[in-house]
Amino acid sequence: MAFQATRSLLIFLIFLSPLLSSVFVAGQSDCRITLNSALTARSNSPPWLSPSGEFAFGFRSPSGNKDLFLLSIWFNKVPELTIVWSKNDHPVEEGSKIQLTSAGEFVLYDSRGHEIWKARTGSQRSTCAAMLDSGNFVLMNGDSSNYIWESFDMPTDTFLPGQRLSMEGNLTSRQSESNYSDGRFQLRMQRDGNLVLYGIFLPTESVSGAYWASETDLANPPDTQLVFDEAGFIYLERGNKNILNVTKRPLGSRREFYYFARIDFDGAFRHYSRSRRNNAVDTGRGSSAWSVVQTTPEDMCAAVLKDLGSGACGYNSYCVNMDGTPNCFCPDGYSPLDPLNPHRGCRPNFELPSCQENGWESNVELVEFKELNNTDWPFTDYELQTGPEIDKERCKEFCLRDCFCAAAIYNGNNCWKKRFPLSNGRQSRDVNRIALLKVPKDSVTSTCPKAKDRSTTLL
Repeated sequence: MAFQATRSLLIFLIFLSPLLSSVFVAGQSDCRITLNSALTARSNSPPWLSPSGEFAFGFRSPSGNKDLFLLSIWFNKVPELTIVWSKNDHPVEEGSKIQLTSAGEFVLYDSRGHEIWKARTGSQRSTCAAMLDSGNFVLMNGDSSNYIWESFDMPTDTFLPGQRLSMEGNLTSRQSESNYSDGRFQLRMQRDGNLVLYGIFLPTESVSGAYWASETDLANPPDTQLVFDEAGFIYLERGNKNILNVTKRPLGSRREFYYFARIDFDGAFRHYSRSRRNNAVDTGRGSSAWSVVQTTPEDMCAAVLKDLGSGACGYNSYCVNMDGTPNCFCPDGYSPLDPLNPHRGCRPNFELPSCQENGWESNVELVEFKELNNTDWPFTDYELQTGPEIDKERCKEFCLRDCFCAAAIYNGNNCWKKRFPLSNGRQSRDVNRIALLKVPKDSVTSTCPKAKDRSTTLL
């Protein structure tokens, strides 16, 4: 009986040993980046790939500036460049280098060899690194399951399947489509269990007010996390229980689609999908085969209305919601601060008015008003005139002679005077007001560059 039992055990171990070996080798095979491995920032420098080749880690130059590179992770099997993580606060010149040193430190050096960033691993040192098929770049210490640093714990603006955002974690928008520096919106997983979208003031990241919240806060909540599961759904989890679905729509099989979520530069948190079958089709620069599954909130123009800050768009501009996307426009007489980024706001194409001692406009004969229906800039008014005798022409007259008045908003028997800079501009059919913008007459501004009138007057 003892011999038979021993023989059975030996057969079992012989059968099991290849499986154990394969599991061990599979775990170790992910750790392909060994000590002293390095990548150099060049346009033709090959990246480190995940085992399937779906994700890549290396240097990219996304802004069109061939002299600057971002240390990045991106989808490697789609034609359009889709970066999911970057050291956006450290763009580097050609010749810079990322290296897993012989001492087990992961260090970014500039082109002169100076250290400018290092992964924080405490007292631990890495023995190898890996780009995983999940999109997570990890540093390991002897064991394939022991991650001493991972990009999933240091997210920028993007959230991937398999990733979790713990309490006090956040995602920060970029400045524009091509500028990956920190922008002015943030998604925060708060300690009170509430998931919140904020406008922020840089560089301190002070908040200008929430424009969307999950309303899942509790007085003493257990640990709450934002989860992006492998099926492509995003939800809030508390105590291993789903307490709120952030994703509302079915997505389809992950074998057929790629997914990611991102707080975009315009402040909306969007969930994206893309068919795996059209990977070989180059859609051309500026276009994308990524589809928006869901946008939170659905109308940024209406959501971001706060006492502080410029609103969904920059100062002196106004916002029009188009299919869930906030589009920013300059009124007639104004020009974009940045022609490549209309969300930054508008500047007047004229000198600001000078005031007489009594506060009246100096040259009223040189001023006229441009009207925008269904448009308002709330929160910048400093005076209200109201009464049955107030009509639109009387409202213009009030603003015309007041040198502090940049615009007036007329609504029935009400006339609000507005000061510079105009903020929280919004145009929509449900805005029952007429904006009256005070600008120099065309003959006065003929020598100045004239703003292209892109206004869409809603009737």
